[in-house]
Amino acid sequence: MLEVEIVQGMNSYLNGYGIRYSNEVRMGIGIPDITFNIGANSKIKRLDDYNMLAILSYLQNKKTATYEQIVDYFNIKKARVRQYIICLVNMSLVKVKKEVIRIVKNIFDTKLGTIISIEAKLKDWKNGFLQAQRYLCFSDYSYLALPNDKIKNVDLELLQEKGIGLLSVEKDELVEILKPKQSECCDYNLKYIITSEILNSNNSERRRRKDKIFSEYAV
Repeated sequence: MLEVEIVQGMNSYLNGYGIRYSNEVRMGIGIPDITFNIGANSKIKRLDDYNMLAILSYLQNKKTATYEQIVDYFNIKKARVRQYIICLVNMSLVKVKKEVIRIVKNIFDTKLGTIISIEAKLKDWKNGFLQAQRYLCFSDYSYLALPNDKIKNVDLELLQEKGIGLLSVEKDELVEILKPKQSECCDYNLKYIITSEILNSNNSERRRRKDKIFSEYAV
């Protein structure tokens, strides 16, 4: 079995149950092989730029701000800030009057559902484990996935201690060996970005069926 076959097997499983997912979303601090979402509001405003989301969060806290205040706070050139604000205006999230930007819609109480990330490895479970840990910064849960015959090599106590789940993969069949723990460090802005990326993908957007492993994460 090749690593790509592990990913294909998991994709097939998720497709079979109509679960929305995306492969290899670049998140700066990690690129999970598969990330999927259960329960997000599909009508959320799609924002996948961290700086733009950070500016919106700043405006949400202050209610109003000038271009100069945003430039000073984020140390970003004014021309770039104007580009961000134009995008936010076009999304009906802010309004501008006489160089003052005002928030008009709060997206920070949006229902994002549950984000689950999976790192697939052929045999190097230790490296996969370290990568899966990083995904907890933008995921509610994180799994390591290995071929069934490699599961015996994994230190289950270490994964359990760090809250990383473990999946056994055989073709398109998944078996949960170890349940993950919910992340205590999942950043809302990063979760919003990866949720937007998943919703922008074309994978499994039909009505989902309950599966044996992930249905309990529906919120």
